[in-house]
Amino acid sequence: MLNEKLRPIIEPFTTGTGRVLARAKISPNGLTTMGLAAMVFCSWLIVDGRPLLAGLLLIPAFLIDVFDGALARATGRVTKWGSYFDSVSDRIADGVLFGAFVWVARAETRLLAAALLALVITLLVPYARAKAEALGFTAASGLGERAERAVVICAGLILGYEEAALWIISALTLFTFVGRSLSVRRQASAG
Repeated sequence: MLNEKLRPIIEPFTTGTGRVLARAKISPNGLTTMGLAAMVFCSWLIVDGRPLLAGLLLIPAFLIDVFDGALARATGRVTKWGSYFDSVSDRIADGVLFGAFVWVARAETRLLAAALLALVITLLVPYARAKAEALGFTAASGLGERAERAVVICAGLILGYEEAALWIISALTLFTFVGRSLSVRRQASAG
């Protein structure tokens, strides 16, 4: 939802950034790889007990995920492989990030539950969309997409409310998953 609302506003900025990156001779898949590496590093910072630094560094890490597509469009290198690689990298990044919380929370039951729930439901949101589209339906909206999760997790880390952020992400992604499932159910019943 946030992605849909912000895309028209930030598209001139992302397009310009894509052009600048194109001049720097960075490949879109290389940028995706750098973004994934940044997410892994931020996850390590969480495990290492530095959540504030992780939250601050996650902001540019999430932005890289916005710019790799803009770079692909700017260089005319939009490919199915690139789209696949970007999506799979996002899922790996989500798993590593929430896995860091699981590791940190292994002795704290509530935080562990929040981290595991956020991890599982977060993985369902893009899967529900992909499966719906593979079946010829649409399921692309909701409050728990990657942009919203990025804002909540960065804010939670920076402000010291990691557990609250994980519960909020769990709620938003559950709401999104249920909404997408009901939408597909309606479309399937109508067709």
